[in-house]
Amino acid sequence: MKRLLVDPLDVLMFKSERPFIARESHVAKLGIVSPLIFEGALKSKVLTEFCKEINYPISNLQRKKNISEEKFKEEIKKDIQINKELRLILEAIGYSPLEFKSKINVVGVFFARNGEEYLQVPNDLLIDEENNKLTILKPALREDLKISGTEFYICFSKHSKVKPVEGLISFKGLIKYLKGEIPNKSDLIEKPYTNEFRTGIRIEKRKKTSVEGYLYVAEFLRLKDEWKFIVWFEDYDDLVEKYIKASPLIRLGGEGKGAICKVIDGVISIDAQSIVDELNKEKKFKLYIASPAYFGGYKPNENLLKKYLGVDELKLISALPGKPLYIGGYDLAMNKEKPLRRWVNAGAVYYYKFDGKVREDLTLPIKIIDGNMDMRCAFI
Repeated sequence: MKRLLVDPLDVLMFKSERPFIARESHVAKLGIVSPLIFEGALKSKVLTEFCKEINYPISNLQRKKNISEEKFKEEIKKDIQINKELRLILEAIGYSPLEFKSKINVVGVFFARNGEEYLQVPNDLLIDEENNKLTILKPALREDLKISGTEFYICFSKHSKVKPVEGLISFKGLIKYLKGEIPNKSDLIEKPYTNEFRTGIRIEKRKKTSVEGYLYVAEFLRLKDEWKFIVWFEDYDDLVEKYIKASPLIRLGGEGKGAICKVIDGVISIDAQSIVDELNKEKKFKLYIASPAYFGGYKPNENLLKKYLGVDELKLISALPGKPLYIGGYDLAMNKEKPLRRWVNAGAVYYYKFDGKVREDLTLPIKIIDGNMDMRCAFI
C-alpha cells in the first residue's frame, strides 16, 4: 500500500449522479469524493505521460463514435502487437476495451491535515444528547427484537436520546474504535471544506460560442486552510510514482482542475494481531466500511468475506448500511456512459458472528474486489 498527498490548486467539481443539462437556473450539485475519480486521474496521468514519451497519439486509444466497438478493439490489438511497451501500460491501467485487470487501484481517498487522514464516522457511533458524550450502538440479541421478516437484530443505545455524528473521525480515533474503545470528541471534526457556487453557460461545440438561455450553476468543493487529500493506492509497477516524480501536476474532477501530488510514507500501521486475538476469543466482529463499496445490494458477499477471513462459518446478525449512493461515470476508451450503480457509502457497519478462527496473518485494511463485489477499504 502506498500513500499520495494531493494538494488542489483550486476548487474541485465532483458532480452528483443527477443528470445535468445546462438550462436556465439549473444547478449541478456536488457529489461524493469517490476513489474512482482519483483512480481515473492517476491512470490518465500515467497514460498521457507515456504517450508523450513514445510520441504515440493518445486519441488512438479512444473509440470514435462512427467506429464499431469490435473494429476499434481489433485496431488496438494490432497496435499492442507492434508496441510491447504500450501493451504493458494498458495492462497496468486496466484498459477496458481489452478487458485488462487494473494494476493501479485507489483503495481510499481521505481528507487530511498535517499528514493524518480523517475518515467517515462509523454509523454506530452516536452522541448522547443528555450528557453530550459519544456512545456506541449494539445489537440487542433477543428473538423479540428481530426486524420483522428477517434474521437481523435491531441496534439499540443505552441512552434515551441520541443523534448522529456529523463530520469525520481521525485515524487515531478510528484505531481506538477498532479496539473496542469509545473515541474522544477531540477525535472528531466538522467537514473540512466549503461549498462554492459558480455560474456558467453552455458552449456550442462547433462554433465555440455561448448558447442563449442555457445558464447553469455548478457547485464546487474548496478545501479549508491546511487541508489536503491523502490517497491510499496500489501500483504494482511503480508507474504512478515514476510519472508523479517527473511531473507532479494532475487533472482532477470535472473541468480538469489542477492538483499537485507527492508520494509520501506508507499507510499508518494497525496492530491487526491484537484485534484478531480478541475476535477469536469472542467469535464476533464488526465490519466498518472506510471507502464506498459495491455489493450488488446493501451487504457484503458472505462467501467471499468468509473465504478472505479464513473462518468456517459466518453469519450477519445486524447492519447499519446508511443511505446508499449512486456512482456511474464515463468510459473514455469506449466513449460511452458507464451504468449507474448503487453503492454503500463509507461509514457503514455490519455485525457478524462466526465459527472457527480469523486467520493469523490478516492485514488491515481489508480489500476484496471480485466480480460483483468492490470493497476497497474495510476494517474489523
